[in-house]
Amino acid sequence: MSWLREGSGGLLLLSAAATLFHGVLQLRGHDYVAAIVLVVIGLALLGAAVELLRPSTGE
Repeated sequence: MSWLREGSGGLLLLSAAATLFHGVLQLRGHDYVAAIVLVVIGLALLGAAVELLRPSTGE
């Protein structure tokens, strides 16, 4: 079942990167509330990805 945890962590990592990138694009469009919400969601996804990938990276 470790492959499921690693796959889920990888997908969360990619979705976090995409969400953070979209937040930066919203910031360039001067939509500050949407940018803040997207950055907070992106950081939460990044934290979840790190927790899922922690056993496989050997921290």
